[in-house]
Amino acid sequence: MNILIVDDHPLTCQGLAALLSATQLGAQVQSAYSAAQARLALQKLPKPDWIFLDINLPDDPEHALFRGLCESTWIDHTVLISADPQHRLIRRALAEGVRGFIPKTADPELVLDGFSRILAGEFYVPSALAMQLRDTAHSDSRPLSPRLQQVQELLLRGTANKIMARQLGLSDHTVKEYVSSVLTFHGAANRLELVLKLSKEINP
Repeated sequence: MNILIVDDHPLTCQGLAALLSATQLGAQVQSAYSAAQARLALQKLPKPDWIFLDINLPDDPEHALFRGLCESTWIDHTVLISADPQHRLIRRALAEGVRGFIPKTADPELVLDGFSRILAGEFYVPSALAMQLRDTAHSDSRPLSPRLQQVQELLLRGTANKIMARQLGLSDHTVKEYVSSVLTFHGAANRLELVLKLSKEINP
């Protein structure tokens, strides 16, 4: 497994790299301390399987690196890390399909638990933050990405994951990831809760 950590704080990069190298079998970890270095790393072989990204980089105030990841398949393999869990930023990333958010202040156990869940196909944010996102679910009107909108429409029709995978030309594993992202974006625990939440928004 090849992992790229993008963060302008060397201590954060070194600490996270040491943790992942010690706990993920066969992990090869490299660090980029700027958006420019990250772009160069993404062009080299071997390509990273996972990207841990601090979206607030000094040389990228307009978040061009993040937007570029959103326009590619990289976003499906990106985990946000930040010392400041801004709700709008996280919800924007959710809408684009990022795989999770892990605070820089998290204990090593939480980091590893979060990453293991992501590897298992879940979308991950710490439980306390997930509750806050649910409470603020109506404060940001940013739409889901086109792919996640397709998944949401099929969810609302009651389409099973396997049928959804065939219709969208995706693997069962990828569909599971997208379903998890849609549910988390709306603060819903399951399909039924999603239907009830969205029906209330349409017919308050």
